[in-house]
Amino acid sequence: MPADSAGNYYDGDDLTDLENMKPPELDYYAVLNLSKTASEDDIRDSYKRLSRIFHPDKHSDPALKEAAETKFHIINKAFEVLSNPQLRTAYDEYGEEGLNTKWEVGHKIKTPQELREEYARLAREKREMELESLVRSKNDITINVNATRVFKDQEVLSPFGGTTFAKKSNDGILGTLKRTEIMQLYMKSSFETQFSPRTQFIVAGQMTSRSGMGGGNLVGTIRHTFSEKLNIEVGSSLLNPRIGLLKYTYSIDPLTFITGTATVRNFQGPAPLLMTFGRRITKGATGYMTYRTGEWAIGSWGPIFELRRDFSSLALGVSSQDENRGYQVEVQTGIMQSHLSLDHTWTLDGSTKVRVGGSLSTTAGINASIGGDRKVTEHTKVGLAVEVGLSGGVAFNLKIKRLGQSVTIPIALSAEFNPKLAFWSTVVPICAVAALDFGYVKPKRRKERAEKIRELRVVHADFIATQKKEAGEAIELLRESTMRKTRQEQEKDGLVIVEALYGNLNVAPELGLVADVTVAVQALVNNSQLTMPAGHSKVF
Repeated sequence: MPADSAGNYYDGDDLTDLENMKPPELDYYAVLNLSKTASEDDIRDSYKRLSRIFHPDKHSDPALKEAAETKFHIINKAFEVLSNPQLRTAYDEYGEEGLNTKWEVGHKIKTPQELREEYARLAREKREMELESLVRSKNDITINVNATRVFKDQEVLSPFGGTTFAKKSNDGILGTLKRTEIMQLYMKSSFETQFSPRTQFIVAGQMTSRSGMGGGNLVGTIRHTFSEKLNIEVGSSLLNPRIGLLKYTYSIDPLTFITGTATVRNFQGPAPLLMTFGRRITKGATGYMTYRTGEWAIGSWGPIFELRRDFSSLALGVSSQDENRGYQVEVQTGIMQSHLSLDHTWTLDGSTKVRVGGSLSTTAGINASIGGDRKVTEHTKVGLAVEVGLSGGVAFNLKIKRLGQSVTIPIALSAEFNPKLAFWSTVVPICAVAALDFGYVKPKRRKERAEKIRELRVVHADFIATQKKEAGEAIELLRESTMRKTRQEQEKDGLVIVEALYGNLNVAPELGLVADVTVAVQALVNNSQLTMPAGHSKVF
């Protein structure tokens, strides 16, 4: 985990947290020293008591008179908001933002509960309008690269007939690039817009190009949430080949769910079905069973067995995911292919994940993979992975994601199993990422964090200085009335505050982190009782 120059550790989101820091808003309940459950009488009594102390006419000193005018204005504002049922409800629900928003609340609504419901409805409608105008786009690009010729000995004709193998020529980067080949290019772009809080419309276009030939299609999908338990997606392609999609998710109870997908292609046969039944079996793990029908036929409607491209299978699995790690184990058995797969993910810190996986298949043999991804900026992730198969060769994957846009580059390094190539294709990227991380990403983050802390210190220093000044003025305004209250408490042997300190008592006093609040606390004493409502900071 990265650390700053002082040795303090922070994660990738630390800078974002610093950027979101701002001085707290004024708490009107704290101004009047009230709890949020205070009655109208409590609000009125507190306002009258504070008005007698802080009214400007009560102070003849010009400096104190000016401070009293400021405090009195804040007290009046707090009373104006909390004594008005509509304003108080808006403030309780949304804070200062609720007071600055124009709410068209019906005049027949009178009770606080009715007001809360009305404000919640208006806020919901406002969010709906914002969602309806929001269009989210996603773009995915996949470039399949064949680089096997770069790492393979070249075949040359022998003067005695046949072929022989020669070592790779050292003809530089340009020659290396000439021996690579883009096998396939796939692009997908989608736009999602909100029709209503429960309905989304997605338009997706996709294109595939292979060896100079390709095609594409446009797919429209409507996703609707009928209830907390059921949501359904219906989609269709707009061009040939015609493809229809129906997908649903149903929650039987909080621990159990069912999903199903039906895909129709040109209505040339029954739709292949995919059904999953899942249930939470422990606190962090979910077990599931997935059945695929593959392509099938009803009588003469549907492809014959020899022409089918997808076959039935049944899979059982367990998956788990938490903040620190995740895993998935799956066993599948099918007509044409069966496999056992395991995958494990570790979260090293807030911005780095490492994945290790392996599979044993009846068609692909033994395969293993190792990879990871790292958050290099606030919105950018880079992922690297190496896949090795005893019968499938060695492949390297690079993936870059940023704000809904992703570029994936699978690179085939060898068509056969090559231990040496597998080792170096794993070690070199790790070293490159480590060098980039330690040489650029972390220094950049430390610099940005240090600059942000300096900015915050300036802003908060002004805020703290202002707060200290206002607190000192408030104590001076309270001093005379508090002295009278202290004498009254002494005469009846009541409650007298001898000393009250606020702050970090474990540091040296000269640092200025401890304040004497004896006068302020004594001002809160009424009839030998100290009243300090919880739930908010105290303002004097």
